[in-house]
Amino acid sequence: MDGEKRRLSGAAALLILLAIASFATAAITITNITEWRIYARPAPIMKEKGSDMITSEYIYTGVSTMTVDSTNRTIITLTGFKGDPTKYDEVIRICNRDDRPYNVQLVYKGVKEGGWTNVAYVKLWLDNQPTDGVEINQGTSIGTKIPSSPVTVSAGACVPVSAEILVKPNAPDNQQLIRLQIDVVSETNPPSP
Repeated sequence: MDGEKRRLSGAAALLILLAIASFATAAITITNITEWRIYARPAPIMKEKGSDMITSEYIYTGVSTMTVDSTNRTIITLTGFKGDPTKYDEVIRICNRDDRPYNVQLVYKGVKEGGWTNVAYVKLWLDNQPTDGVEINQGTSIGTKIPSSPVTVSAGACVPVSAEILVKPNAPDNQQLIRLQIDVVSETNPPSP
């Protein structure tokens, strides 16, 4: 019994020492000062109005607007003809204003207003690649990338974004049916080894 008490008191003493050591360790704060300088310049990847906007009364690409969270959003308004798939070849163009290439994809971020009640699908293509078109509909997962592999946009070049929409035949006239968020995501294209 006496040996058991010593073991218990030894274990208790060890636990007390560990507790004191952990408090002592947790109390140490080291501040390593850094200075961050923030500059502004235009983004290297820009969205421009596509040729369809210039020649069609059924599409409108608004200017970028600043939102409450300080992000720029480009509003694209398309008209669909009830029951007829309606394709626009160049809704917007994604242009590279930098001196190096960028990999670009569209990323579906979900329905922001309305729903799929009156719209069967929206199909998007980047750089007019017919096999790379991705249909967005009620079953599409948030985060879906269009196309699945990025498109490289060379320095000074632009790529078109095409869209096809199918509005259901019984949709109401002259009102917004759905509002989607589809982001243009770009990253620098690392040089080949």
